[in-house]
Amino acid sequence: MQTGDSVKLHAHGVTTFEITELDDTITPSETHANAPGAYPFRILRDSLVPANTEGH
Repeated sequence: MQTGDSVKLHAHGVTTFEITELDDTITPSETHANAPGAYPFRILRDSLVPANTEGH
């Protein structure tokens, strides 16, 4: 995964995020950007999954 990719926090996640910085900062995607409590935060990239992953 790299800057600009859409990701979820886990395979069953609903909210999508975008990797916005090389220091593993993610930001809520446009759909969720105005949600209460939405803000950029840092997370280890290894724990994220691509946004197109469906939970099974």
